[in-house]
Amino acid sequence: MKRKWLVFTGIACLFAVPFLLKLVHSETAQLVEVQKVAPREIKASILASGNLVFQEQALLSPEVIGKVRSVLVKEGDHVEAGQVVLTLDDQAYRADLAQQQALVRQGQIDIEHQQLSITNQTSQYQRKLDMQRLKMVSDSALDDARYAFDLSKIELRKSREGLQQAQAVLNQSMERLAKTNIRSPISGTVTSLDIKVGETAVASQIGIAGSSLMTIANTASLMAEVNVDEADIARIMLGQEVLIHTAAYPDTPLTGVVKTIPLSPKKDSGQTGTSLARNYSVKVSIANPDKLILHPGMTCRAEIYTATSGKSLAVPLQAVQSNNDQQTDVGADNKTKNKATVKIENYVFVLENGVSHKRVVKLGISDDTNQEIVAGLTQGDSVIIGPYKILRHLKPDEKLQASAANETAAVKK
Repeated sequence: MKRKWLVFTGIACLFAVPFLLKLVHSETAQLVEVQKVAPREIKASILASGNLVFQEQALLSPEVIGKVRSVLVKEGDHVEAGQVVLTLDDQAYRADLAQQQALVRQGQIDIEHQQLSITNQTSQYQRKLDMQRLKMVSDSALDDARYAFDLSKIELRKSREGLQQAQAVLNQSMERLAKTNIRSPISGTVTSLDIKVGETAVASQIGIAGSSLMTIANTASLMAEVNVDEADIARIMLGQEVLIHTAAYPDTPLTGVVKTIPLSPKKDSGQTGTSLARNYSVKVSIANPDKLILHPGMTCRAEIYTATSGKSLAVPLQAVQSNNDQQTDVGADNKTKNKATVKIENYVFVLENGVSHKRVVKLGISDDTNQEIVAGLTQGDSVIIGPYKILRHLKPDEKLQASAANETAAVKK
């Protein structure tokens, strides 16, 4: 009898264990991290990279060919607009000028000669005309005198045109001679000097040695030129606030604003003809460059703020979930299927009285860490933000418990 009782007791325990385990697990709530919904200022931004450049900069190139006779400045010197900074050997240009001056004088002499000839031909024609009235000369002699008179007037016009041509060539020679003195087009600082005395300056040929003489820039016009992707350029507007982080001072951001937005993408010689990538060189003014030692060519990273929410309710990005791209297959006739797209919803889970509750929310703008909530939550709601392995599988009405560390952090806040 006792043995039979033990058998029945063992069977009862065997069936009771699963129920006891289920009861124990059902009473154990999962630990989650929560955060109170509170007003925060959110700034949507676009990241871009680029370099520091001078807005006012002039690359000096010669307009005539010649050996450098003297360099009147050195790197770091300040120059004024119109100041002579470099001179070329002008001996050949002075010889050409002297030749053209002689041609002009010769043209003036020719005009004087033709004027005297006209005076002489005029008097001869008048005498023969008087004699012809007295029947003392033939008609052919009068015609010859008239022809000589008309020809002398044509020769005078020809001499005058020759003089104008010689004067034009003389002006060109004077201009070429003047271009042997290289002048600064702007006021600024000599930032680079690319040629030395005795080297040959070549007239404005890109890529040929001697075509670049020096660079002069207004050092107060330092700005950032950043490359914005074509997917983001539509959100860039003039006057938007920008934070600039240079490689030399990564922890000291510079403030600036968007000054110019190009209408066409940047031409990059390194891209292949089949490349679809397009970047736009957006120029950003820098408000406080004097506080740091900055140089053109430094790399930088820019954060362009495209929108701001002001003080609005926000939650961490990881708390927001979506049913985006969910689809269900609906059977149809003729062995075809129509895909019905589920209405896209964004939602968060709120912890209330130890139970999870799903809240559909309407989103606004976001930044790197927070998401603006336009509708669906109230200030003070405890939103579940993690851990992700629990949050991704979370369902409504599950028993949860805020972690002790999370509660302690909430008290400190």
